[in-house]
Amino acid sequence: MDIFDLIRKDHRQIENLFSEIERAGKTQKLYEYFNQLYEEISLHTEVEEKIFYPAISNYQDTERLLDEAQKEHHEIKQMLEDIESFSPISDEFKQKLSELKQAIQHHVQEEENEVFTQVQESMSKAEREQLGNDFEAVKSQQQSE
Repeated sequence: MDIFDLIRKDHRQIENLFSEIERAGKTQKLYEYFNQLYEEISLHTEVEEKIFYPAISNYQDTERLLDEAQKEHHEIKQMLEDIESFSPISDEFKQKLSELKQAIQHHVQEEENEVFTQVQESMSKAEREQLGNDFEAVKSQQQSE
């Protein structure tokens, strides 16, 4: 599968988990969805940093975009750690979760509209497919660990 389609698929999955969290009424369900969100974001950012970012780092004008994306990943990971320390029924949890959602929406928008646009046309279909295969393989390996 094309690398850009795979990353978009991950982004939509994360968006869906936020929706599930917002609809979850019971503390147990809220906690379960947050744990899924935590795992999805952690896995996605790790694989993206191992496979996607290095592969596109040599394309023209990507250095600034990748630096910013990696900083955002670091901030998002820190936010996840912070949220994990709060009770799912607390106001702090809800506030920090809202901030996380905004940070992720910003990151996704920049990645899909700027980073993808910058490199997508420069990559052949075969390169996009190979990168997608690599992405899936590393993601699968990380999930099983």
